[in-house]
Amino acid sequence: TLFTSFGKINIKSARFATDCAPIDPQCDCYACRNYSRAYLSHLYRAGELTFFRLASLHNLHYYLNLMRQMREAITAGEFEKFRRNFYAKRGKNAPSI
Repeated sequence: TLFTSFGKINIKSARFATDCAPIDPQCDCYACRNYSRAYLSHLYRAGELTFFRLASLHNLHYYLNLMRQMREAITAGEFEKFRRNFYAKRGKNAPSI
């Protein structure tokens, strides 16, 4: 599973075999800047360890960036807005607190 600004993607899905887009177009990590979903899908299907390294780099970058955005929202007093936007991007309603 790869985490993105719009939700999770499962690279095993056949639809990614020819997808030339980066994992997440809004991400600037090494994997997203240099490799396509199709290439990562190929690496996964071939059992290449490189897939796991690139997926880990991407997911770590995603979560570090997410935590930075959360801290900034908390500092600005706008966490509730951040939370609603987070769920809206993923097509979900924010759960009640």
